[in-house]
Amino acid sequence: MKKKRWLALALSSMLLLPASVHAGAPANYRLGWSGGGLESGGSAMIKNGVTYLDAMGIGGSAGLTVQADASGSRIQFDGWDKHFAIRIGSRTGMLDGKLTDLGAVVIKQGEHVYVPARFLVHALEGGTVSWDAKNNLIMANGLHFFKQYSQTFEGSTYSVNVENGELFVTKGTGEPRRLASLGPYADLLSMQFAKTKGGLLVLTVNNNYGEPHINHQTLTLVLKNGSLIRVSDVKYWKRWEQNVTQYGDQLLLTDGRTLRLIQDGTGAVTQTIDLVKLGGEDDSYFIEAFDKDFLLIRPNQKGLLTLIDRATGASTLLYKKLLTAEEQDYAENNDVPYYGDQLKYMKREDSTLYFVNNADDPSKPEYTYTLRGA
Repeated sequence: MKKKRWLALALSSMLLLPASVHAGAPANYRLGWSGGGLESGGSAMIKNGVTYLDAMGIGGSAGLTVQADASGSRIQFDGWDKHFAIRIGSRTGMLDGKLTDLGAVVIKQGEHVYVPARFLVHALEGGTVSWDAKNNLIMANGLHFFKQYSQTFEGSTYSVNVENGELFVTKGTGEPRRLASLGPYADLLSMQFAKTKGGLLVLTVNNNYGEPHINHQTLTLVLKNGSLIRVSDVKYWKRWEQNVTQYGDQLLLTDGRTLRLIQDGTGAVTQTIDLVKLGGEDDSYFIEAFDKDFLLIRPNQKGLLTLIDRATGASTLLYKKLLTAEEQDYAENNDVPYYGDQLKYMKREDSTLYFVNNADDPSKPEYTYTLRGA
């Protein structure tokens, strides 16, 4: 179900206005969203007893993409399961594939394109429009938010309904098919696509959300011939590191607490590793390196890079082996922007692992660690 939003518009709609309000009078509006926050001001006007809203501004606030044709006279609004179009000088528009009477003509004035308020509220699936004469406000409840994020890969479009986090795939002109959900906090999104040697498609959706944006989510989907066969979802707070996603002919999927090794081609789970047991912290873990004999993991909260011997399960806190006493104290006690060390794994040569302490500072020395029994 779509979450409802509330719109308070400081202007006249298509209701008959009081005699004291004259044609051509400017007006303002105020938006009050159900998720919190207010948007006030904007551009609106009253003309011939009809209240007009700036469709471009409010359409953008509702999460719609707005695009004009080459002549600039026809303007299309698109969002998740919502499409409408208007033409300057016309009182007829298209709403979700059907011709509709706007109630008055569309007016362009400067950079603004004005449409009747009642049409816009209806297009955004709002409820009854009412007039508050005392406060010079029009109230309309139940307006919806239609923002979506989409990318196309090999003829299929992958779309997230940002309001509820649902992820769909649409092949060509077919019907959308639900794949998974990011949950209710979808916000700043990006997608990456990768084809494996075994013919699988790995779709990674990154979601940075919250205010301020210190929450990070990675949703990874593995598809075979268009069908979802594996999925993992992990969330982190403040710190975000790039997880390793493949080793040899195996994919690496983590939910932060376990790591699954997935066979390329078949999608079969070949091994499940308990990260909490290995790391010793009840937390979500990053996977920063994976090899035949070792694993590098980092707990989100303490942020200390840990080497795991895959044969014995023994763990080593690398900052204790590589950093000075002063640097160790900093890793343990500094919380700005988050706790932990800044060790970054660079490469392996035979039994020697190479690290830097701050990958953003090229002047920092390189550290080495020798694997036992390698």
